[in-house]
Amino acid sequence: MKNKKSKKEGQNKNILISFLLRSGLAIVFFYAGISSFLAPTNWIGFVPNFIGAVIPKEIFLIVFSTYEILLGIGLLFDYKTFALSILSSATLFLILFGNIMSLELLFRDIAILFMALALIALSYKKMGNNKKIWRN
Repeated sequence: MKNKKSKKEGQNKNILISFLLRSGLAIVFFYAGISSFLAPTNWIGFVPNFIGAVIPKEIFLIVFSTYEILLGIGLLFDYKTFALSILSSATLFLILFGNIMSLELLFRDIAILFMALALIALSYKKMGNNKKIWRN
């Protein structure tokens, strides 16, 4: 009886941890995406120059902001969490790597990256034996 209760408590704790990590990441992506639509001049400087050589930075910022908002929605609603946490980690890593000279502004993104990595670990365990990355 006691073992069943502690297992249920552990599951509840994992559900809460997942919710907190997903919500925190979603808020970050919502804020960045919405803010860059409302004040693009505040964000355009974070688009690396090599991207501007391929596509206009303004167009990239619109596409990327849309991506961030969709990523936040998926995380918030626990949709394909394992895959979205991988995308979140990759996105944050690339933001940091692409703006390494602005680390004094972006150092907090390191903590957010580790939130996404923790969510990968948590949601991978949730997947069980079915290793399909793109399933919920």
